[in-house]
Amino acid sequence: MKQTNKFIAFLLMMILPALACGSLAPEGAATPSGLATETTISAETLSAEPSPAPAPALLNLEIVEWSEFPYANLADPSNTDTHVEVLIRNPNDVPVRIDQNAVDLRFINASGEVVYSNPNPVLYIWQGEWMLPNETAALSACVCFWSSGMEKQNWESLELIAPLEIATDIAYTLDVEVKLGEIVDIAAAHLGGSGFAIETILVNTSDQALESVPHRVLARDASGRYIGVAFAGNAVASFTENIAIQPGDTATGLNVIEIDYIPERDLPTLTYEVAAIGIPFEETPEVVLPSGTPLADFNGIPIMPGAIGGEAVDGGYQFTTAADLDAITSFYETELSNLGFAVELNVDESAGYALLNFQKGDLTGMVVMAPLGNGLNGVAITLNT
Repeated sequence: MKQTNKFIAFLLMMILPALACGSLAPEGAATPSGLATETTISAETLSAEPSPAPAPALLNLEIVEWSEFPYANLADPSNTDTHVEVLIRNPNDVPVRIDQNAVDLRFINASGEVVYSNPNPVLYIWQGEWMLPNETAALSACVCFWSSGMEKQNWESLELIAPLEIATDIAYTLDVEVKLGEIVDIAAAHLGGSGFAIETILVNTSDQALESVPHRVLARDASGRYIGVAFAGNAVASFTENIAIQPGDTATGLNVIEIDYIPERDLPTLTYEVAAIGIPFEETPEVVLPSGTPLADFNGIPIMPGAIGGEAVDGGYQFTTAADLDAITSFYETELSNLGFAVELNVDESAGYALLNFQKGDLTGMVVMAPLGNGLNGVAITLNT
């Protein structure tokens, strides 16, 4: 289950390069039929604060719809694992934070029995933690009978266990404008690589500086069937410096469509829906790099030889290295594959970032690689069991 997506140039935030997004057709030009929709969001900056009144009982997240697909490009053709792409809704009139340590997606058969459970679905929610009032978001999960050594069983419905609490400490704005344009054939446009990307433009329409503009793009086919998350990212002004996105700043670029489980020729025929928020800018203190002696491994996951400093953090381990991005990604792709993990690598070569997800049975984790400046890269390893 190994696949590698290499991202092309992402985002130009005014003068400074950044991550993810793209330009539209000229103003007044027609958007090609069936290619993209646009969302314009306008509201005051919001910061949820505790209410003096008793907290209302929260309603559970709702499953709106789902679709199931086989994995693409499996290393073992006998692998029968599939994945579900699910839309979920927060029915509450308040923002909610999800306790991800207690999330469980259950697969129910016709008799009402749980035949499979995935405690580690990927949640496409804001900052990986919370949802807006009455908002629809997404999740993706493996139906891993085969890789879990279980006999495959039929199932008919889903149940999501996701403990909630009112999100009282979040700050965000809906004063961002997001538009999607034409679908671009990457190879035909001589951009280096293959597949398709969506032209995107983001504008900070608020009166305040923003730290980032998280956004996600969902896809449906011509029948209206939900296909999955085409892209989810976080637009920033710089990956190496703490630079604010000023009021009126515009970000343009391309979002590469990451759906690889339907025929590539069908990607331009899908309808794409975008949502975004803005995160207010805050000055951050200087980062203190890990200085401890690096371990040989973290819970069986090897630490790259030559690590300079390392330390354990909540649920993971982080270290610094002078190795370049290619060397780091190659090391962890090889080592994790040799340990029997299925790996999926996403690389932004222009910004020097990479994210490698890995899974074996119920054990999942990720390796995040990012530039720190002065010739150093930071690597963080997290595990979920």
